[in-house]
Amino acid sequence: MIAQFISTTVRFIIRLSFFMACAFPLLPAVARGQVQTAPTGPFRSQSIQLQQGWNAVYVEIEPRKGSPTELFQGTPVEIVAAYNRPVTPMQFIESPDEVLPDRKGWNVWYAPHRDDHVLTNLSAIQAQNAYLVFTKTAFTWTFQGTPYFGSARWHPNAYSLVGFPIHAAQAPTVAAFFGNAAPHTPLRIYRMVAGQWSLIANPAQVLMQPGAAYWVYSSGASSFGGSLDVTFGGSSSGGIVFSTDSSSRTIQIRSTSAFPQNLTFSLQAGENGLLPVSYLVRVLELPSDDDKVPVSLASDAQFGPLEAGTAFELELEVAQESASPLIMASTLVITSSAGSRVEVPLLSIRQDLLPAP
Repeated sequence: MIAQFISTTVRFIIRLSFFMACAFPLLPAVARGQVQTAPTGPFRSQSIQLQQGWNAVYVEIEPRKGSPTELFQGTPVEIVAAYNRPVTPMQFIESPDEVLPDRKGWNVWYAPHRDDHVLTNLSAIQAQNAYLVFTKTAFTWTFQGTPYFGSARWHPNAYSLVGFPIHAAQAPTVAAFFGNAAPHTPLRIYRMVAGQWSLIANPAQVLMQPGAAYWVYSSGASSFGGSLDVTFGGSSSGGIVFSTDSSSRTIQIRSTSAFPQNLTFSLQAGENGLLPVSYLVRVLELPSDDDKVPVSLASDAQFGPLEAGTAFELELEVAQESASPLIMASTLVITSSAGSRVEVPLLSIRQDLLPAP
């Protein structure tokens, strides 16, 4: 319970820091009723095919309805569980039916009609978390939510229940996906098959699945999150914030794959349109004080091949004069031929449009 409380609190603080960085300049105007705070998105759907019985799933987006009771209302889902501490193999190689009754290390939600609903201690379904889901019948679980930038959380020298945002059109084999991840070599990974945990004995012949969760062992600490390591500074956790005073940000993309990979950058519009984002290109023939030319991301941009272990930086800039709403958001989506899919929320605030006190 303490570990879960700490984890939930940390995630709340991270989300609050992103909100405060976005909203702090607006609070006085909101308090005066001069600014309306309707959701800006972007919103998208995630669909996961659930089989009858137990499933191991990975939630990529922050559900608009975070409460399990709201999220699973009208569905055949009976039980949802999240683990909150490192585990040994004996804690998971059996069916979840054998593990969950003792509840140690687990936070569990039970459907309201069940007698054991009073034991519920899982209060929220969150982005980039893995869950065990029990459903009475097979169905496709589809829900709406918002992207949230983050990565897998690993326990050193233990198994972690994790998932990854996989580019479905370029799904890699398990072996290729983890091929350059030293903490996960030799690879020890289990997947859910017919309600039972099964060791992936032939990782070179099994594809990574979007929306699936796995038990993966880490030798020591790990920060592995896929074939790309994306970082950015001067902004809040969870996404990049632009403002009138800070209209450009630098983002770094590093290859953690063992193979060259081609990248595609695209933008997903928010509720009030597509954020006018460009990346800056240095043109050597121009004078030194005006040597960067913006290239719009309104159309997809291709980069690569990015060789194994190499990195590059892009300076992203928002044309604030073209971002007419006070608050405007889009999602930068980076997909890789090596199978990764990274979503970075972008949010712009125009303080110059704030009403006068």
